[in-house]
Amino acid sequence: MKRSNMKFSVDGTAVAYNMLDGEIKARILTRNNPQKKAFYEERKIINSSPAIVRFMIKYPKVFGNKKLIHSDGSNFFGGILSLSPIAGTSSQKEMLKNRMKYEYGLVKDEIQEMDGFFEDLNQLKYSPEIMQIVDETVAYKNYIKSIWEVNEESVMKHIEKVLGYEPETTGSVNTYVMYPNFDTHRSCQLTDNKIYMYFGKYKRLDNSRENDKMYEAKILSALTHQAIHQPMLPYKSSMTKQEKEIFHSFIKYLTDKDIYNQYSGRSYLDIVSQNENHEIMAKMYPFWLGYRYRNADKEGKNPVIEIKKAITRDKEYYDSLPETSKRKKAFSTYNFEKLDSNKIAKLFKGKRAITPYEFSKIDFDDKSLVYKGRYISESGR
Repeated sequence: MKRSNMKFSVDGTAVAYNMLDGEIKARILTRNNPQKKAFYEERKIINSSPAIVRFMIKYPKVFGNKKLIHSDGSNFFGGILSLSPIAGTSSQKEMLKNRMKYEYGLVKDEIQEMDGFFEDLNQLKYSPEIMQIVDETVAYKNYIKSIWEVNEESVMKHIEKVLGYEPETTGSVNTYVMYPNFDTHRSCQLTDNKIYMYFGKYKRLDNSRENDKMYEAKILSALTHQAIHQPMLPYKSSMTKQEKEIFHSFIKYLTDKDIYNQYSGRSYLDIVSQNENHEIMAKMYPFWLGYRYRNADKEGKNPVIEIKKAITRDKEYYDSLPETSKRKKAFSTYNFEKLDSNKIAKLFKGKRAITPYEFSKIDFDDKSLVYKGRYISESGR
């Protein structure tokens, strides 16, 4: 399989924008939680840099504007990340003004007051404190890049093996690596074949080999998602919003979940992908396993046994979760004990060449196809 069109770089402006985004969110979300606030301060999300703090103090009207900074912590800095590559240009200035007017509802006087603000914002990367952070981010970028380059060939071969064919690569991904004081994962599709990804993942101070292994597996799963989705398995223009969400869930199983499992050996449930729709993922889970192991016999393995092993692995993880945990609640509809590995395997008998697009058209609500015995729906029919 061809190598992916994945490039890695660091943009000082994007780093500054992203730090401001995280600083604002963390401050708002910890207002009434001193313990959590202390934790975020320790991780340098709050008071991330003296330069950031000075900048916020200098522009109280901007940082106090409820049109720009919302009560849930969402703010415009994350939204303008995609404009960082053209920072300081007349194009960026015009785009920023348009966003302030149409997206955030600022009036003419408010927009004019922000001229000096945006000029100073784009100069933040030149402050000594931010320059040091950018240097650290470059070192982190080199680490991320090395993880991808060492594993890229095996990752792409695995994807091809699961798909049963080599999809055409029609786009490229430029990954802007962020300072990893908190998790960042945003993507912006500029054109049909050009995607920006803004990415960084906080790493615990525990430098044990096991922790490193899981961390690198999470990095690989996230990068694989971006390398595969739009550049190789894009949405079809005819897809509805619901169809896109279903197809995106397939991509999450193919990349986030399966790559993490391949490189860490851990359960699919041990990683929660970006904006994961737990309801759709639970419905798709048994069908995905059927698809995933439909060609296992080519490797001398029994699809039924491989599916059963996967169900056992994930059920054991689910059973190990605390009863009152959010994660256990999120995974409560997987119903592992009801799944029939024989039925699941038979679903894909003779369907070796089924494409991801064909797979996504399956009726995942029909539990009779994957449950043990004669399934009777909740309505009694």
